[in-house]
Amino acid sequence: MSAVHCWIFSVTCRSLLRQVTLAAAAAEIREERLLAWTQKTINSSPDVDEAVMSLPPAAEMASLIQTYHYWGAEFISYFQRAFPGRGLFFMQVSGVGDPGLAFTFYFPLVVALNAGLGVRMMWTLLFCEWSNMILKWTLAGDRPFWWIHETPIYAHGLPPPMHQYPITCETGPGNPSGHAKLNAAMFFVLVSAFINLVQKSSRLSDEQKVWARRGLWAAYAGWMVLVMLSRLYIAAHFPHQCLAGVAIGIGMAVMVARMPYLQTMTRRQYLALSATIIGSVLGVYFGLQAAGWDVLWSMEKAIRWCIRREYIHIDTMPFYSFSRFSGVALGLGLALSSPWYKKANRDRFNKKMTASLVVLSLLVSQFGVYVHKSLPRSMTLLYFAEFTLNASVTYALVAALPHVVRVLSRVPAGDKYKRKQ
Repeated sequence: MSAVHCWIFSVTCRSLLRQVTLAAAAAEIREERLLAWTQKTINSSPDVDEAVMSLPPAAEMASLIQTYHYWGAEFISYFQRAFPGRGLFFMQVSGVGDPGLAFTFYFPLVVALNAGLGVRMMWTLLFCEWSNMILKWTLAGDRPFWWIHETPIYAHGLPPPMHQYPITCETGPGNPSGHAKLNAAMFFVLVSAFINLVQKSSRLSDEQKVWARRGLWAAYAGWMVLVMLSRLYIAAHFPHQCLAGVAIGIGMAVMVARMPYLQTMTRRQYLALSATIIGSVLGVYFGLQAAGWDVLWSMEKAIRWCIRREYIHIDTMPFYSFSRFSGVALGLGLALSSPWYKKANRDRFNKKMTASLVVLSLLVSQFGVYVHKSLPRSMTLLYFAEFTLNASVTYALVAALPHVVRVLSRVPAGDKYKRKQ
């Protein structure tokens, strides 16, 4: 990344930050005016659609979101009543698609089997997490489990019955859905890779390739429907938030697929990219604070309306997610620019070496999970410790472990590394 590119990027980030700050201030003023108008209008009209239609043009967008929330809450309540006792199943679906699992299981497994695919998948996940944090702060979307208790729509009546589950009470804002976004992005990358393998196969006929491609995309669509339904059933998201997450996730996957240079940059460029990711998040955070927004407003609502304190987990807190993806970004950049990664010569790994690398990668990843769970939640430098842990584990998975397996197996260093000597 040249000095000119860095300067252009920094100017762009500052410009975006100023726009977000001004938009935040304007939105706060509009929200105060809208709340007074909406309260008056809805109280005088028993029908939500009639109330929304009578709002002034300046409040149409916010009232439209309220309408989405209203019908979304009604659907969630009906969904839970129509399928009672399915909480465990949908929690398991959310668990399989948990963003934390993408970092601690899917990525270690995929990068051990195919380094290029694993790295592309991780960059996609990182951009998803980064954009997710900024969008959640700027869009400030409610979650169903607290919205039904605070909206003026139900001020003169009972809100729809809505059950909570052990993974309902996430503390960050709800829009867009991080689960839907990461699953859409991650499995889009994996399905696309499988389809490329199918297209290159000489054992399948053209008709078989067409049906295989359709089957893979159908499986992808089916899984995404399950993920979205699971987020709705446990009352963690509204329908429009899940759809937004899927759309953005697919967009991120397509974007990263068109950025192959993310795997071949220099160490200085990787450090600049990591600093940009960290700086942009902190810039938006302090910019919104300077504009008068309480950026962590959702934590208070989650704690207030969650029926059980043990349902609130640190993994769902905004700055834990920040410490995770920023640490991974740094570790990934350092690993990709290290001599160990260039020496690995993964093309010459046989099945035994690949299997050994898979086992070692999963063991190191799970050790990282164990360390994460062992960290005291009251420690002052908790987020810095999480940042360091994620950077270290990522470096080990991408660079150190393949190097160890190569050396122990007595495989020569990669040609890529030798050419640079």
